[in-house]
Amino acid sequence: MAEVHGTLGKIMLQSSEVENLRDASVQGLTYEWAIEFDGFEVKKWAKKRITDPYEAMRFKICELLGSEGPKTLDELSERLPFPNNQIEAILHELEVRNVISVGFYLQTNDAEFILRVDEHKITGGEGDIVSYRALQNLILEKSFKLYDDPFKAFTSHIMFQKPQEMLERVDDFRFADWKDLHIDSDVIRGRLLHNRVGFTTLENLPMLLGLRPEPFMNELEQEIYDKFEGDELMTRIELFAEYPKQSEDKAFHRQLRNALHNLERNLLLVNQFEEIQGRKRRVTLYRTTKNINPLSFKESLLELIRRIGPIKPNTLRLYITRSVEELVDTLRELETAGQITKVLALQPEPTEFYCLPSDNKKLNTHSREDRKIRILTQSDPFCSRFIWEIRNILKSGWYLPVFKGTDAIGKILMFKINDYLEIKDMQIPYSYLEEFMDSFETYLDNYKDQLVDIALISNFNGEPIIDSDEIVKEQFERIGFKISGNRMIRGGVISPMSREKAERVLFYNHNLHQDSRMPNETSALTSISEIRDDFALRGRCEMYRVDLKSMAASERLHTGINLRNHNTYAPLNYFQKLLSIRDTDLYDLQGVDEDNYDSLLEALEFFDKNSDPKLFMDRNDMKRSEFRKLIRPLIRNGYIIQDYREGFKTVNKVAGIELWDLKKKFLKDLLDQFPTITLKQFSKLAGPSFKPEELKSVLFDLESENLLIKGFLIDDLNEVCWGRKDELEKSKTISPMRDFVLPPSDPLNPYFSDICRQRFGFGTAYLVFHNGEPVAAFKANTRNATIDVTDWEAGKDENIAWRIVKEFAWEHQMPLTSQVRIAGRIIKK
Repeated sequence: MAEVHGTLGKIMLQSSEVENLRDASVQGLTYEWAIEFDGFEVKKWAKKRITDPYEAMRFKICELLGSEGPKTLDELSERLPFPNNQIEAILHELEVRNVISVGFYLQTNDAEFILRVDEHKITGGEGDIVSYRALQNLILEKSFKLYDDPFKAFTSHIMFQKPQEMLERVDDFRFADWKDLHIDSDVIRGRLLHNRVGFTTLENLPMLLGLRPEPFMNELEQEIYDKFEGDELMTRIELFAEYPKQSEDKAFHRQLRNALHNLERNLLLVNQFEEIQGRKRRVTLYRTTKNINPLSFKESLLELIRRIGPIKPNTLRLYITRSVEELVDTLRELETAGQITKVLALQPEPTEFYCLPSDNKKLNTHSREDRKIRILTQSDPFCSRFIWEIRNILKSGWYLPVFKGTDAIGKILMFKINDYLEIKDMQIPYSYLEEFMDSFETYLDNYKDQLVDIALISNFNGEPIIDSDEIVKEQFERIGFKISGNRMIRGGVISPMSREKAERVLFYNHNLHQDSRMPNETSALTSISEIRDDFALRGRCEMYRVDLKSMAASERLHTGINLRNHNTYAPLNYFQKLLSIRDTDLYDLQGVDEDNYDSLLEALEFFDKNSDPKLFMDRNDMKRSEFRKLIRPLIRNGYIIQDYREGFKTVNKVAGIELWDLKKKFLKDLLDQFPTITLKQFSKLAGPSFKPEELKSVLFDLESENLLIKGFLIDDLNEVCWGRKDELEKSKTISPMRDFVLPPSDPLNPYFSDICRQRFGFGTAYLVFHNGEPVAAFKANTRNATIDVTDWEAGKDENIAWRIVKEFAWEHQMPLTSQVRIAGRIIKK
């Protein structure tokens, strides 16, 4: 009680101007309490920070009503030196939460307040009643028990759906660990509870299968199910390999998908994941549960109650798909055998809960409440148990509920947009602000593992953040936020400039600007690491005399596959870098098996010293078609390239350098000529050989060296950009960009792929720029030395765009035709 009285005594003077104790500021408030005594005389005092004012007042009111019986509001006001409106607010909340009741018990003039448990006893209620709050605290204690290992957390819960749910249950857990769990061989994903998708371990499957009845399968489902042998893992492509493709029979393919979904819904199939070198996304694998022996329904139900009890019989229906009659009979058997027990809690009427006998003992044992602040999700195992009560307090909608112990005290309206967090509003009582900020900082830091390290907040408690008082701003600044305009930002800056100016510097650095174009094609070739065709090279030079194919011998250019899987011209040492970056073993290549492995090794050895493919075919008695089929995997993965004499050359990896150092240098060289770039653009330019974490690591290194700044640098672009401040300032000295066409073969084309898709609906296409802005896009065939436009998309500047395309065709000395109507007509030869 010393903490309660010390807190109430200190907050009494601070809370006179607020209606709710939760809105009182408690920053820096302390009280003194005795720690050394000489008999009844205090020898030493110590300062201690006050506790939660609301919790202290709630505890004091419940203690008064529990020890002294019913009290009127006036009697409570005499005992508690606080304004009536504050006492009424807490009494009303306790009444809503079914802790106290209002009625006439000792007299009939004024209404009296009494504990709900006491009212049940004096009004003739039967049975031993436990406090509903004690029951909630027991569920909270079991749900948020801290484990050293994520797998131990799985054994005490049914499933987890999001990494946020493990943050408060596993010691030192990070969001990065969630991704590692996905590819663990013991972790599976499936439709575990009434079509709810979640992650659990193979160890939990016998219990989950025991909660379900025997599934029914139709003929097609049985056929797919029988394809699995033992614990075999299969991809979806392998499952559907023997059936017609979707393009051949759409109706049947729809039946196949439905059959597969039904098998997952009945937990006959579950998913596991595997990472493959050189591939960004994980591979989804299916495995069957036919070799897993389910527990009996009785054993499964007992294990379920052990993990999540106390629980109402109606709530059990959310976890079980068997009939109600079977559930009731099994509960009765378990209760008769003494394996579970029934307790009554007021909610507001006496409600039955089932739990283990050991849990029943804890309900009747007084223990200190857990009052830690936690930021949860609505799908959290604890939050979902009381979702209707939470929505009654915090209202419905999508938000992150904030709990202090079992009490829902606030909410955060936060969304992940592209690669930053947008916090629309945050409703947190002032008395919990400092403690909440500590939890919120940990929450935001974990998002860095998901490559999200910028957060924007606009409002706090329904008001603009810039209008909040200084105490609130100081708390946000303490965890890294800073004011920028009418918002606060964490982890970046807001300094937008027009897209046209930023792209003006981009084109200047890449020799596409009229003031930076190279004098001829030879000098243009030395300024670029790789080039795909004449279209991309012609835009970078003023005078074009010799085509790319003719320069290949004099410049010793080879032809091979780049990291974006395009055929390109580049020197040999460049392809050696690419092979080292791919870092794929020959045996792991697609199309390589035991039958052709030795032949591929022989081909690599032969073309390391020779270049004539005809000599190799004669030596091995091969036809040209057989030779092409043999070396196709080697060419596709950069092991063999075509040299400038139209022969073949084996590529050897770069020696004497660590792989990560080589990757880092390659990525830094790639970034040198970009004034601004987003992570998505960086990923498309680098290719699938690089993981997003590797790209982000390089960006972070450059940012820590003060070479890059991070934030919102482009107008009307809701994406985080990394930019070079000195490069962006160059835009003032560079003249406006000329009108031109950017071909799809240009190395810069992936940089504009989002604009091409969003504005014009093309994945890749020729982009027409006017005054530095893309105004049109088109598809074209360039066979027979003719630009034949096959598809065209333009806005209001269609005539201007078509004039630019004509100039582009004239510059390349190629006739221009169209198969679609452009500017009112179709152009034919």
